Amino acid sequence: MAKTISYDKENDILAIHNGFSNDEKFKGNIDAGDLILDVSTKGRVVGVEIINATRFLKEFDVEAKTLENLADAEFNAYIRPNSITLGIIFKAKNTRHEIPAKIVVPVEARF
Repeated sequence: MAKTISYDKENDILAIHNGFSNDEKFKGNIDAGDLILDVSTKGRVVGVEIINATRFLKEFDVEAKTLENLADAEFNAYIRPNSITLGIIFKAKNTRHEIPAKIVVPVEARF
């Protein structure tokens, strides 16, 4: 599966998925309020969905018009025993401007 990025303006949901390697599959989700993280059978966070994205990302200066005009978004997930730290970089179309966001997600159990 290749990387995909989509923003549903009507429902205000942003989805970023990095795809799976050839030897892994979907294992489950970590639901952390407005964040849903997709975890693979190798324990990697391969996808992020942000519900109420404009409200959730407002503190990072990510505006609705940026989400509507996304050219690319990249994320890395760093898994720790009680949290997952997401580093996301948003890139809007027709600009070289990048907006970084760092989000810490507390988790009770690791995949």
